[in-house]
Amino acid sequence: MRLAAAVLILMCCLLVIRYDSRVDRAVAQVIHPPPWSITWLVTVVYQAGSIGVAVVLVAAALLARRWDVARDIGLSAAGTAAVCAILIAFLGSRGGRPDGIVIDDYVMSFPVLQVALFMAVATAGLPYLARGVQRIVEIFIALVALACAVAGQGLPLNVLGSLVIGWGVTAVIRLVFGSPLGLPSAGDVRLLLEEFGIRSSDVYPAARQIWGVAKFEATEIRGTDAPGRLGIAVYGRDAADARLLTKAGRFLLYRDSGPSLTITRLQQVEHEAYVTMRAGLADVAVPQIAEAGTAGPSRDALLVYRMPAGTALSDTDADQISDGALDELYRQLLTLRRARIAHGAISGDAVLVDPAAGTVVLADFRNASERASPDLLDRDLAGAIAATAVAVGAERAAASAARCLEPEMMQGALRHLQKPALDPLVGRSLRGQRSLLPDVRQRAAAAASIELPQLAEPRRVSWPTLIMIVGSLIGGWALIGVLINVAGSFDTVIGADWLWVIMAFVLAQLAYVASAVESLGSVAGPLPLGRTVAVEVAKAFSGLAGGAAAIFATRVRYYQKQGYDTPVALSSGAIMTTVSWISTTVLFVVSLPFAWGSLDLEATPQLGGDSKLVWIILALVVLVGLVIGLALAVPRLRRLAAEKMRPKVRDIWGNLKVVARSPGKLAQLLGGAFGRDLLVAMALSVSLRAFGDHLRLPILIVVITLAALIGGIAPSPGGLGVVEAGMILGLTAAGVAEADATAAVFIQRLFSSYLPPIWGWITLVWLRRREYL
Repeated sequence: MRLAAAVLILMCCLLVIRYDSRVDRAVAQVIHPPPWSITWLVTVVYQAGSIGVAVVLVAAALLARRWDVARDIGLSAAGTAAVCAILIAFLGSRGGRPDGIVIDDYVMSFPVLQVALFMAVATAGLPYLARGVQRIVEIFIALVALACAVAGQGLPLNVLGSLVIGWGVTAVIRLVFGSPLGLPSAGDVRLLLEEFGIRSSDVYPAARQIWGVAKFEATEIRGTDAPGRLGIAVYGRDAADARLLTKAGRFLLYRDSGPSLTITRLQQVEHEAYVTMRAGLADVAVPQIAEAGTAGPSRDALLVYRMPAGTALSDTDADQISDGALDELYRQLLTLRRARIAHGAISGDAVLVDPAAGTVVLADFRNASERASPDLLDRDLAGAIAATAVAVGAERAAASAARCLEPEMMQGALRHLQKPALDPLVGRSLRGQRSLLPDVRQRAAAAASIELPQLAEPRRVSWPTLIMIVGSLIGGWALIGVLINVAGSFDTVIGADWLWVIMAFVLAQLAYVASAVESLGSVAGPLPLGRTVAVEVAKAFSGLAGGAAAIFATRVRYYQKQGYDTPVALSSGAIMTTVSWISTTVLFVVSLPFAWGSLDLEATPQLGGDSKLVWIILALVVLVGLVIGLALAVPRLRRLAAEKMRPKVRDIWGNLKVVARSPGKLAQLLGGAFGRDLLVAMALSVSLRAFGDHLRLPILIVVITLAALIGGIAPSPGGLGVVEAGMILGLTAAGVAEADATAAVFIQRLFSSYLPPIWGWITLVWLRRREYL
């Protein structure tokens, strides 16, 4: 995983270095050169930090005779030097940048050998160091990287790529020779047990492991007594990092971030032991805790417990698991639920079953929570249903759950019966059985005579949201390029005729009034104009936050608040969308013959990656259109599309016929749509006038339409960044100087897209307070 991440980041750095140096240039202008009074400090941090820390690590490994550490450091440094030599020979002295690019007095070569070697030595020795020393070395890594960029020894992207090279080569060495943070050996675990006064034999690792904790089993030697079985959980040096990353990952991706975070390994085993004993006091069958504490030179944390008779549910044959044992599992969980303790890791490995005695024991309380919320308690029941379904099949699992759970509890459990809400061990056991969870949900709901509840959404970040985030990054990258161009055209912006700029502001705001007039015409009944204008302004914020779906939802909600029923509200919103497409298409088709001869598509403005991004997205638009056209040429797909669209088109057409009976409403609908598009084009026209340029309105309509089409395909909100790049590309193709085109687009987008979300948010809050939304 680390190696793949290193290769991916390095490739991104190389691509940006080759095709776009503006980021490096912009950052360099801020941080270089350093103030004269601290130049010496920057030099000391860079030289002493990189060379000094590396020398100390190597010397410490040799003096301590840790030949494995010296081996990892030496091979990592040698591998990094080899990779750097290959890249320097391949990329040349300019680090792969085109000729003619000079950024202040920076060293242009890539990679920065000194930084890459320092990173390799530091990351190779890091796992063997104490936690406090690790943090110091990590701080030095950050300081050396910053000092290198500030001192001019390497451009920011060169420094980042150099760090990644050293980190990635160390990952290769880890793959070859193994990580010092992996599973301890059976002999080491036996010695750790002896420090607790526990004699053991036959120590072996569990078949299924969880990241951050090493699971072992052993035979306890108890003098004259019969030997017993031991379960051992070992939290090594990487356990705290593993749990922190798991917690952070769940916090970012899921609504529930899991159990409370423990800061140290000792706190983890103490918490696990405490909750296990509390569950035992609540009359839940749990293993007997033998010892919890730290041992060994690395102060590994151990939780040792005596395991009762039986085997893990996941290792027991289905015909050996009786219905009584399944019911006993739910009895234990319901007892735990009454004590408000959530197990948090119910799986086939955490449930121990004794087929002969018909008993069930709950083990592995690593993720347990006290005073747990109802959702966490319901997830335990969902985990039990899933684990038993894997073990005995969906039919028996559903029947057992229906026998033991009340309808309300069953509904709560079925809401969480999905893979993201279950323990990772259950998720592994479900591989290759995608239909098992839906099957057991259906059977359990039928057996309990309840309606199948809707699944809870465990993820904080859904796929549409993730796509929106990625799109925002794409748009943000393009927008940064536009703003950098604006910064380069700052003198042009300052020299604008500010009367024309004021007119651009007025025209851009009048576009919202035109949209409000279009809204008035989309319904047969009356709407207040002022309130409708406020809704259109509020959509500037909702569109930025949630895209087209949020705009549509805001409009529909407003119609409902004004007394229109849901079908009318939905069809009115669809009518506005359809009429907007019609007005845009008509204006584009009418304008294209007048504008075509004025557009020089051979023009290549110096927009670097932005122009390439625009042409790539435009090519994707054409490709998607061809694919859709070919798909609709297939009769079966055409019939399927018609079946899906026919009901919606029927509703829209019915409402449109009602609106069309009133000439005034039709004029409002069409006039508002055409007026809005024309006002947007006029705002760009007067923005060009502010810098002494002029283009005919048909040319501007074509440029804006194509840029909007490209921005609509890009997943960023409002086509942020991509629309700007497309408009600049179109204006320069029409003969406008690049500086003037950049400044004019900035002015027009400032008043139509950047600033309106500010007063749109204020308006949205006002509308909600007045209960208009």
